[in-house]
Amino acid sequence: MPYIEKRKIGAPSRKKEIDTRRNNKWNIFYQDKRWKRLRQWQITHNPLCYDCMFEGRSTPATQVHHLIPFGTGETMEDKFRLLLNPDNLVSLCDACHDKRHAILNHTN
Repeated sequence: MPYIEKRKIGAPSRKKEIDTRRNNKWNIFYQDKRWKRLRQWQITHNPLCYDCMFEGRSTPATQVHHLIPFGTGETMEDKFRLLLNPDNLVSLCDACHDKRHAILNHTN
């Protein structure tokens, strides 16, 4: 007899529900056309991972990281100012981006 989950079929798992809610919190920012253009500009003009280059490796950048998290802005205007500031961005590979976020989450 096959294993049957005890939760209702089609009901989202609690983790998926939390992840979806968390992602929705930032959708207004990540779906903004100005952010999408700036992100593309950043990757095009800085195509290698900054952290890897610092360590002597050449790894293609796949992520754009905010040095000062835009979520720290107190108002929507502050958040968008941090989101769209090119001086607040660095191109990173997935691994280095994950490392930076692990450090941020550990210090919070």
